[in-house]
Amino acid sequence: MNQPTDRKQRSRNKILDAALRMFKRQGYVGSGVDGIMEEAGMTSGAFYGHFDSKSDVLGSSLVHSFIEDQAAMNGALEKAETPEDLANIMLRYLSSKHCENVEEGCSIPPLLSDLGRADEETKTQFEEVINWLTEQFLERSGNQFTRQEVLATLALCFGGLSLARAVKSPALSRQILSACRKNLPLKKEE
Repeated sequence: MNQPTDRKQRSRNKILDAALRMFKRQGYVGSGVDGIMEEAGMTSGAFYGHFDSKSDVLGSSLVHSFIEDQAAMNGALEKAETPEDLANIMLRYLSSKHCENVEEGCSIPPLLSDLGRADEETKTQFEEVINWLTEQFLERSGNQFTRQEVLATLALCFGGLSLARAVKSPALSRQILSACRKNLPLKKEE
């Protein structure tokens, strides 16, 4: 009896995965419904059976990807027993490998400017993601860091990765990542 619902959910997830890949690769503005549906291997007409608009997909795809990313982040955070472990997670985040693999990496840096121009519902969904991340880092550190330090670290990581990806020169990209790693607020001792 649940087969149609399961099929519809699988189709929706397929569209969300395709949209996220396209948004990461081409940005929100550079991605159209037809392209998203082609990426998903589905017809454009099927889109509106799942979503009201392309903007509806931005927030939904972010939440969808974050649910998957959250499992990976939880795995990494569960192994973090010290504040230094948390800093090491962020150091790996700011790696050249992560910088070069936009489609396989974190959803936030390639979508950051689009999220800044998103509708209120999408911004609310994104705010929930940031609050969850912040609380996880505070909890895992045993509250050894302040909320400001965690937020500054997230901003440095997301912004630094975005900036490193935006420049043409690989040398400058590496310098940006190195500067961010050296200045992580979570690395500093109180």
